[in-house]
Amino acid sequence: MSEYRSGFVALVGKPNVGKSTLVNALVGRPISITSSKPETTRRRILGVLHGEGYQIVLVDTPGLGSSHTLLGRKLRDMATAEGAEADMVAFVVDTTHYPTKEDREAAAVFADVKCPKVMIANKVDVHDNAEKVLPYLEAYSALGEFSQILPVSAQKLTNLDKFHELMLAAMPEGVPFFPPESLHDVDKRTRVEELIREQVLRSTRQELPHSVAVQVEDMKPGDTPGVTLIRAILYVERESQRRILIGKKGEMLKKLGMLARPLLEEELGGRVFLELWVKVKEGWRDRPDWLRALGYE
Repeated sequence: MSEYRSGFVALVGKPNVGKSTLVNALVGRPISITSSKPETTRRRILGVLHGEGYQIVLVDTPGLGSSHTLLGRKLRDMATAEGAEADMVAFVVDTTHYPTKEDREAAAVFADVKCPKVMIANKVDVHDNAEKVLPYLEAYSALGEFSQILPVSAQKLTNLDKFHELMLAAMPEGVPFFPPESLHDVDKRTRVEELIREQVLRSTRQELPHSVAVQVEDMKPGDTPGVTLIRAILYVERESQRRILIGKKGEMLKKLGMLARPLLEEELGGRVFLELWVKVKEGWRDRPDWLRALGYE
């Protein structure tokens, strides 16, 4: 095992630059939920790449955005800690626009990391030729010192093979952290909660997505053979948000169930009977006890 190489690569950056999409593309299956909303990633998700003589563990971290709640500050601390402990930091940026204040603040957080640090310039597929990407790469390169700046597209899988090579080159000698069949570290209950929350993120607007947490109350075989019964609670912070999630005559809640059910059935490999309930838990994002209860600590 002395020649075996293994280690951790932390994907960091501001929200919505495509970190989760990159992890899913590299692993080859969706393990992190995605949406256009900030704070989509609330947990550290590990994706595992296996190869002859190596194992690369991808760390999908929450976006480094402004922190107005205790949950937001904890997510920021989580991302910062993962970057500091990694064997390689991949700072992900979005080439559909020039660097923002959030990009500069996120880059400053990892300015002094000791491990190799590369910039992954994502979403280059929006430009119809390579020359149009160059001004964006130049602007982002001014954010700090990077051993390499690599333009990629997580959606089109552009240059992901080169990203893989960069990661492998940074891996130290070690032992595998996960068995060969493992592609991620997410348990089924957490995965179910995340898939339901993904549909809330994609179906609602404004502040509501940030105020929603999902907790599976029960997941067990149903009375019908081959059917899994899932009861899940959607927690919100205000009664007005509860009314929005339920919708007129329950239409929004029915829609969320219809969207989530086929994803859950694919994930669990069988039919699912899904019950969704909405409850108000005022200020849960600023309460340590509820952050623990909901798995965010």
